[in-house]
Amino acid sequence: MENALIVFLKYPAPGQVKTRLAKDIGDEKACAIYKSLAEGVIKNVFSNNSRTYKVHIFFTPADKKSEIKSWLQMLLGSNQDTGMHYLTQEGNTLGERMSHAFKQTLQVKDCKRCIIIGTDCPGIDAALLEKAFESLKKRDVVIGQCMDGGYYLLGMSVFVPDLFEDIAWSTNMVFNQTVEKIRKNNLSFDNLSTLADIDTQEDLYLYESVLI
Repeated sequence: MENALIVFLKYPAPGQVKTRLAKDIGDEKACAIYKSLAEGVIKNVFSNNSRTYKVHIFFTPADKKSEIKSWLQMLLGSNQDTGMHYLTQEGNTLGERMSHAFKQTLQVKDCKRCIIIGTDCPGIDAALLEKAFESLKKRDVVIGQCMDGGYYLLGMSVFVPDLFEDIAWSTNMVFNQTVEKIRKNNLSFDNLSTLADIDTQEDLYLYESVLI
């Protein structure tokens, strides 16, 4: 298949996810929020999905594969889950892990377009992904900006490792630094609509009804 979707996913364990949010609401509540967010995004991705892309779940930690598979099978049903590929995240930094995932996925036979998303942006759905893949038929890169200055989606039709190097991850400079690198490499790109992700207690107010 020509299109591939990478989903970066953590196993929901208290103290290991949403650590910025946990400082305000505690580890247990932050973990519950993360789990709810992740399940919402994954359901959105599979709802009305016309099956025009393969799904690669890049997960962490490496020893939680069976638990993550069981979690998603319960969420989606075993029939939908069978189309997923489960791979471990590799690298010391977020940039290294994303770069490795892109490189590995774009090396798959017939894969021409690859998109990566996380699981903390409730606005991601199947229609948005279809739009992003359509953009990659005409552009080298597609990117979706977060309100906090990061990005919730990045897609490429050609692997460009420079987009993941010397980026100030987890800051409000991520989107601008990435776009600067896109332009420096003379790549064409489309920018999707700006969405909110949930990293802090203030972010929760935007999507409180979604998470109840």
